[in-house]
Amino acid sequence: MAEALISAVLDQLVPFLAEQLSLVTDAENEFRSFASTLKAIQAVLKDADRKQVEKDSVKHWLDQLKDVSYDMDAVLDEWNTKLGEEESEAEAQEEGKKTEKALLKKLVSCFRPSSSSHSNPIKQVGVRYHVASRIKELNGRLDRIADEKNRYQFVENPIAIEHVQRETTSFKDISEVYGRDVEKEIVIEKLLRESSKAQKGFEVIPVVGMGGIGKTTLAQFVYNDDVVINHFNPRIWVYATDPFDVVMVAKAIALALKVGDANEIASWQLQILLQRINQAIEGKKFFLVLDDVWTEDYRKWEPFEEALRKGAPGSRILVTTRKTEVALMMGAKINMITLEVLTEDVCWSIFSKLAFSNGDERDELKHIGRQIVKKCRGLPLVAKTLGSLMSFKEPTREDWENVLKSEVWELKKIKDEVFIPLMLSYYDLPPLEKRCFLFCSYFPKDHSIRRDDLIQLWLSQGYLSTKRSYWEQGLVCFRNLAKRSLFQDFEGDELGDIFQCKMHDIVHDFALFLTENEFFNMKLNGEEIEVNKRARHYTFLLENQAQLPSQVYQKENLRVLFVQNMCSSPISFDSLSNSASSIKTLTLSGCKFTHVPENIGKLIYLRYLNLSDNTGLSILPETLCNLVNLQTLRLGGCSHIRRLPKGIGKLTSLRHLHLWHTFNLGGIPKSLRELTNLQTLDEFQLAPDEKEAMTLQDLNQFNSLRGSISIWDIGKVEDASEAEKAQLKNKEHLDEMVLDFGECGDKQATALLEVLQPHPNLKSLQIYNYYGTTAFPSWMISSVNLKMLVLLNCPACEVLPPFGKLQSLESLHIIYTEKVERVGGEFLGIESHAHTTISFPKLKLLRFSHLVNWKEWEGSREDSSLTPIMPCLSSLEILGCNKLEALPNFLRKTPLKKLTLFNCRILEEKRLEYVKVEEVVKILTSESGDGGENAERWRHEERVVLTWPFYISKLHIAIYFLP
Repeated sequence: MAEALISAVLDQLVPFLAEQLSLVTDAENEFRSFASTLKAIQAVLKDADRKQVEKDSVKHWLDQLKDVSYDMDAVLDEWNTKLGEEESEAEAQEEGKKTEKALLKKLVSCFRPSSSSHSNPIKQVGVRYHVASRIKELNGRLDRIADEKNRYQFVENPIAIEHVQRETTSFKDISEVYGRDVEKEIVIEKLLRESSKAQKGFEVIPVVGMGGIGKTTLAQFVYNDDVVINHFNPRIWVYATDPFDVVMVAKAIALALKVGDANEIASWQLQILLQRINQAIEGKKFFLVLDDVWTEDYRKWEPFEEALRKGAPGSRILVTTRKTEVALMMGAKINMITLEVLTEDVCWSIFSKLAFSNGDERDELKHIGRQIVKKCRGLPLVAKTLGSLMSFKEPTREDWENVLKSEVWELKKIKDEVFIPLMLSYYDLPPLEKRCFLFCSYFPKDHSIRRDDLIQLWLSQGYLSTKRSYWEQGLVCFRNLAKRSLFQDFEGDELGDIFQCKMHDIVHDFALFLTENEFFNMKLNGEEIEVNKRARHYTFLLENQAQLPSQVYQKENLRVLFVQNMCSSPISFDSLSNSASSIKTLTLSGCKFTHVPENIGKLIYLRYLNLSDNTGLSILPETLCNLVNLQTLRLGGCSHIRRLPKGIGKLTSLRHLHLWHTFNLGGIPKSLRELTNLQTLDEFQLAPDEKEAMTLQDLNQFNSLRGSISIWDIGKVEDASEAEKAQLKNKEHLDEMVLDFGECGDKQATALLEVLQPHPNLKSLQIYNYYGTTAFPSWMISSVNLKMLVLLNCPACEVLPPFGKLQSLESLHIIYTEKVERVGGEFLGIESHAHTTISFPKLKLLRFSHLVNWKEWEGSREDSSLTPIMPCLSSLEILGCNKLEALPNFLRKTPLKKLTLFNCRILEEKRLEYVKVEEVVKILTSESGDGGENAERWRHEERVVLTWPFYISKLHIAIYFLP
């Protein structure tokens, strides 16, 4: 809304006034006047934001204010871009002059502008004139808006200041289903019972209830229940979308069933999709969740009813919907489960767990909190939102009563009553977090939002300061929005960090409600639509051969465009580059074009360009290097791209270059070395031709790199001293590293790995194709923060290093290490004279895969060690180890919960003895014994291992066997 936007513009104006105003001599007073007027208006924006919900005239006034603010942002963009271009030209000329003769240099210097002018003053005259005329026009518009504000008698509020919020614990993604135990049991009972409609193959179970009542949450918990997981195969989850699109839903089901690759499925017509789905589920007991179905049209349901008929008896479809009519249309009234609102006590449980997460549960606050909970109307989403809001409030009676008695509760003219508590939470956000939250209107509904991508998008809009640590600023903003329950469905990576989330559809609707005339988010299926011409941020989902509306190509003030192309045909990139010159953020991921037009260089204000997953793309034009403002370039998944522009070093603003899965990229141009402030370079491919491409030692320029980096074909480096110059140990912000040695000999590989020591902060290390035979380098064992370690294809290694000494290691994968025959005490890192050190103190997952000559694991016959071994181990996987004879005795002292064996003949031949007990423990064995496509069909038994050669309680064992 307006407050967030004006704050962003002022954030840019303040440094401009301090540092560059003297360069715009024709308009100094105009700029100062604009900033002063905007600050005066800013003081009433909190009140205006509230009143616009009730008064259309205030909303219109705010829309005019936002238009002026966007236009001022464009003026500042133009000025900074021109200034940057001319400074770059001046630097290039200066560099060239260094090679001239002294006399000529002296002569030329007489005509060079003073350093205070920043650039050639003759060139700058036109720019100054244009900027001056624009700011005068904007000032006139802003003055009229300022005069008009007096009509509305707004109340002034103190201008929001970014302040340190009170300390809170990490956000809590509530993982329990509060108050739904009965409903959960009912749903599971309906899922598992013997089918009474065997001839149809499946039954539909509708879960019906109002928005925010917890339908999706209940479905998620049922879907991930262990009993359900073991009962059905396959399981499919599909967000149904509104309006219900038959083709899109069919494609989503086909993708989940893996009946083809994504590009192939995208090109299929409905008939082919339904045929493939029919073939994929034939004879299988499947479980399909259709989340958030709105359509009552049986004609849209009928194709799926026919295609899914051949599923095995007992198959189930769980449908969540707000409408009883949907259940009736599907003929499933008898199975319908209606979710009622939660009791006040249950809402209190949700609310208090979040509101009092820091232990501030005082009696006076509990009394006020109980009154706030009465306003939840039994909706868990509202209880969660309000609880998160109160966790940010000071634990004082005054702060809590301010929420209870807020006038926001009295709003009448609002689209959805559920929006009221969300409005409270929104109003409580500081300006930065307001504008970052509103930008999430950019994503399609139910879109998986990657955290790092979101921060880069915020950066592209100028929300984050580039002069201080914007990344940390973005992380804090993301975490705070998550703590306020504005994000959900968090997914973590191997290191336990949140990397992806979603927005509840009601929260997404709320964001769109607040940005009605700024963001336009629409799904297109080939029909003509009228786009919102006032909007400057467009998001389109293209289906059924739909094309972008012609208005997009004519939009002069377009700032953001997101296109998700579900069609088989590409969009017209050429037309877009010709018209949308003001665009800042452009996402064309998976849009199926095979070339980037030369005129892309016209998009000089572009800060974020996402071309990922365009697999037909092979080269990028040199004109892309004209994008001097570009901060993020995403090319991940462009698997056929062969080269990057040679002049990529001209992208002086570039901070994030994403190249994952660019398998055919022939190295990285040397000019990239100039971009020493680069923070993301996730793939680094060494090229055979070092004349044109960067070498490994060139990485020494990039000590600001963060996140992950994969370095491929290190074996191409013949001299280890050259590799050492990469100075990986200085890259303190890197969390993950992949080192692939390609093809190189024993001594070369050993020497290279020794000098490629990372910084001690590294959390994940993966080593591929390492042919060294000697012990691994000492720095590996001293990596104190390493949580994950993968060794993949180390065929010459005979003895595993003492990884048990790694004090932080949580996940260890050893794969294709062919010469290892014995794993003994050296692997555990146990010293004969030390009995107090814990071996693998934090290890949770241990995986051995295809150690084809491995016979002995020390400890299987006797265990005399007093040293605690793997006290946190919960999962052990042994795959393709045919010669392994037994498991070690020390495992019986571990809290092992899951043991997976795949193709381990000798262990299977021991004919493990099992005895049934009352507690449910699943021992899974293959019915077919072929380990192929049917290996996922299981017989489930309630047993506990008593002899193997010891007792392990509550152990989940998955045993796969190949013939």
